[in-house]
Amino acid sequence: MDIDWADVLRGALAFFLVIVGLGIAWACLRLGGLFGRVSKTVNRVTDEVVPILSKAQTTMDGINTEIGRVDEIMQTAVATTKGAEKAVGTVSKAVSAPVKRLSGLAAGMQEAVATFKSRRAAERAAREEAQAAEAVAAARDAADAVTAPQDVVAPAAAGADG
Repeated sequence: MDIDWADVLRGALAFFLVIVGLGIAWACLRLGGLFGRVSKTVNRVTDEVVPILSKAQTTMDGINTEIGRVDEIMQTAVATTKGAEKAVGTVSKAVSAPVKRLSGLAAGMQEAVATFKSRRAAERAAREEAQAAEAVAAARDAADAVTAPQDVVAPAAAGADG
């Protein structure tokens, strides 16, 4: 018996192709099961996510509405703040002008009192100086008056002795 190697190779190739075909069929069957599970999972996720998304949309709509209200409140607060700022500025100007005038008046009065006190002190010093000068002059006159009679008496007494 003569073995034709070409027939053996063809038989081996046929066997190999059948095995590969069975492997591919088995892989396709497993992939089909996997795709079925993935499909069920996607359906469940869709069934659960869609209501969550609709609730999230409702929540976002409510939040946007509240943000709109807060925006209106903030605009009102800003307007009120500007009005209060203007009122405070007006009151500040109304109060600061008389205060500045009173401050200037007080400074002028303080300067006038200081000038008056310095003039009185200068007059008092001049008066005391004049009194001291008069006292010195009076003391000199008194000293001259006391020494003058002795000089007058002494020559008369010298002429009587002589």
